[in-house]
Amino acid sequence: MTDANIRLAELEARVSQLESEPGLRERGRGLMARMVPPEAGKHFRNAGREQLLGVRSIVDFWIRRIDDSADKPTPRRESIEIE
Repeated sequence: MTDANIRLAELEARVSQLESEPGLRERGRGLMARMVPPEAGKHFRNAGREQLLGVRSIVDFWIRRIDDSADKPTPRRESIEIE
């Protein structure tokens, strides 16, 4: 085998090894499962959901405000001279 073929075989073996190992997400979940009780994990998930619902409320508020302002005529601006 040539040097290039040997190197390619080594790289393919390394890729196979990396693909068979658990990823960062799986390792993080395993760590959290060992450190945090299930009840706490449930609370954290619910808290994250509530934060997203809060952001949704803000976005909905501003969408309504933009829609309401589009229905109203644009006020005319009047210039006032100050002497």
